[in-house]
Amino acid sequence: MKCIALDFDGTLTEKDNKINLEAIWSASMIERMGIQVILVSGRSSQEMFFLAKHTGLSPYVVGENGGTIQTSPSTIKLLASKEKPSMAFEYLSKNLDNVEILDTFPRHTEIVMKRTFDIEAGKKLLEEKNMDVDLVDSKYSFHITEKNVNKSTGFKKIIDELGLKANECIAIGDSETDMPLFEMCGYSIAVQNASETVKKTATHVTKFSRGKGTVEALQHVADKFLKINLDDRQH
Repeated sequence: MKCIALDFDGTLTEKDNKINLEAIWSASMIERMGIQVILVSGRSSQEMFFLAKHTGLSPYVVGENGGTIQTSPSTIKLLASKEKPSMAFEYLSKNLDNVEILDTFPRHTEIVMKRTFDIEAGKKLLEEKNMDVDLVDSKYSFHITEKNVNKSTGFKKIIDELGLKANECIAIGDSETDMPLFEMCGYSIAVQNASETVKKTATHVTKFSRGKGTVEALQHVADKFLKINLDDRQH
């Protein structure tokens, strides 16, 4: 395996939203061993690029659930438009109670909302209106994106640039927004806090949740594909 697509929220973070530093250390060790670790998140690509730059991970990152990719501080490629998601948000907010924008880092291609309304009712409204968007739940917020724009969209752009194939890649995540990556990559790992639906699409499921589960997942990768113990590489 040559590359890992690594989710952020609920995968590198704990319940209090703090980053699990051992998981970051494990990811940076995997990167040193020659497997690129690419952050693929529902957060902005700017946030992910900053994290990657300061933790020794790949400078290629995917943000906004596949809507953006970033390779340098000033280079953000937009893979979608915010126009349709904005129209869908306006429609939902007029026809459904408690639809509210979540205060986040500025977004270029998606709308991010609080998890304060019935998402299934929202999906039904958008489908009935034939709006060309997807409404998804990352478990931390609701997202409206252009139809068929997801994490695999941005990740495929990056691996194409790197000359890699999807079956040479591993995906690690916890939510339904990670499932397109699980389906795309040659190997996938769900951390224990993932839903049963997500777990069923994964090749492997960890015993532990969130950041601790990612430490376990990365050691599993090291065991299976590199034949090393990451703890032996501390010194």
